[in-house]
Amino acid sequence: MNALKYRKLIMLFFIYIIFWIVIISILEILFRPVIPITLTRFVPLNDVLLELGIIFIIILPLSALVGLFIGGYLISPIILYLHKKFYGSKMHYGIQQEQRTEKLFSQSFFPVLMAINLSSIFLTPTVVQFILSADVTNTFDNVSKIPMLTRFFADAILLMLTFGLASILFSSVWFLRDSGIIYSNKKKVENSSEPIVLRSVGDWFQTILRSYAGIGAIITYILVVSDFINRFVANYGLPGNIFNIPSLILWSGMPLYLIVAFVPTVIINDLLKKKRINYLRKISKKLGIQDTAVITFEFKKETEV
Repeated sequence: MNALKYRKLIMLFFIYIIFWIVIISILEILFRPVIPITLTRFVPLNDVLLELGIIFIIILPLSALVGLFIGGYLISPIILYLHKKFYGSKMHYGIQQEQRTEKLFSQSFFPVLMAINLSSIFLTPTVVQFILSADVTNTFDNVSKIPMLTRFFADAILLMLTFGLASILFSSVWFLRDSGIIYSNKKKVENSSEPIVLRSVGDWFQTILRSYAGIGAIITYILVVSDFINRFVANYGLPGNIFNIPSLILWSGMPLYLIVAFVPTVIINDLLKKKRINYLRKISKKLGIQDTAVITFEFKKETEV
């Protein structure tokens, strides 16, 4: 293991842990209930703020890590099989031996956007009532009039699930891209006017996921901010309403600090790179994909007629 390679990422993750310890301490001062209340039935504690810290420091990184193994070792072979099943008659598949390098930290951005978007989609009144304890809703929403904090609590609980789901989908992209499995219609269209397609199976799947994650996240943030403004104006002058502003900032900053929650998964994924490449290439051979692909470009000047 190259310790220097991961040193910055590890330090960043430690800063992330310290960040949440500080945030929980501040919330303890501002919103500490007189009587201890439970955040959710899904975390076996009886302290709303301690449960919140456990979710962000332990459960979310662990959820992403579990998603890595499920998505990489189970879902990516299924995606490869389905791609070969539906496009195999039109495409020729091969393996590009040269490995591409990608910045480790950048891998987390779109999975985080997808996780936040999915959690917001599932965040209906019925779901909120199911996942949040009644005491939390009464204390922070009905009494203190801090709906943004209540929403933040609910989002955090749902992220325990959606963080893993996003990791499952994008880890399959990482496995497929690094395996070097590509496809092309070059042999089919050599003597026709159709354009030549040359693409990685991983890039194909990544495009689908990124399109959804990016657009979905933008729509989610527009809706949430709009809802916040309406509620803030409606509750203007009421005690506790001012605390909706820092609550919104904490919610809006999710993409920044949740990227760091992916750090352990990104490091483990990189450490397993050779093993997972060999794993997926063995499966590709069983599907008849074993030719070495050599990519070349030829440029010819257009001749005048």
